[in-house]
Amino acid sequence: MKFALGVAVICLMSGPVLAAGAANSSKFRFADATSDRCVADCASQDASCKRVCPTTFNTPCLSSCDSQAQTCRQGCRSGR
Repeated sequence: MKFALGVAVICLMSGPVLAAGAANSSKFRFADATSDRCVADCASQDASCKRVCPTTFNTPCLSSCDSQAQTCRQGCRSGR
């Protein structure tokens, strides 16, 4: 009887811990998905920027697009 009671107490005590772990796990997945989406948006903006670069100022324009993309990706990591 004491053993069964002990098992029941352990199960009851571990329930909230397991539930909290599952909640934190979903937060991380949501954060990862948000970050992935942010980085994908940065890549899309970078591609759009590079498409409009004129041929006469191609190198400085592409460099500017790369700089903007890097700033965008850093913003994704910092949680903007």
